[in-house]
Amino acid sequence: MEPKIVIKPAFTVVGLKYRGKNPNNEIAQMWGEFVPRIREIKHMSEPEVSYGVCQDLELDGTFEYVAGMAVSDNSDIPQGMVSWDVPEQKYAAFACTLPTIGEAYKYAFENWLPQAGYQRTEGPDFELYPESFDPSVAGSQLYVYVPIK
Repeated sequence: MEPKIVIKPAFTVVGLKYRGKNPNNEIAQMWGEFVPRIREIKHMSEPEVSYGVCQDLELDGTFEYVAGMAVSDNSDIPQGMVSWDVPEQKYAAFACTLPTIGEAYKYAFENWLPQAGYQRTEGPDFELYPESFDPSVAGSQLYVYVPIK
């Protein structure tokens, strides 16, 4: 599970926000609410790509997560949605599937980072769901991006 090292330009996402520890798979439920509302988002810059952006992990395990779409203009945010800016960063991008996403994060933080000579840097990590991703197809790939220095 070797990652690609990439520089991802800054981008802005608009979507639904979750704050908590995800004990009851609330994030998956939120995606179920978000997908039917995607058409409400204006100015999408990558209409076939979606993002799951995660930040502010607290000591007790609480974090914030936005299921969203990249936009070129966030001046017209749909009701109940938020806008988050993601800065340009260097990332380690790990390919995985929905069933292995937890393993990908664990491998990135517990195995790869300590051995690769990189450190996690400030900024959000995120999931990138490419146009080819289909949650109903076993083995459909997505990517976990971890900010590094």
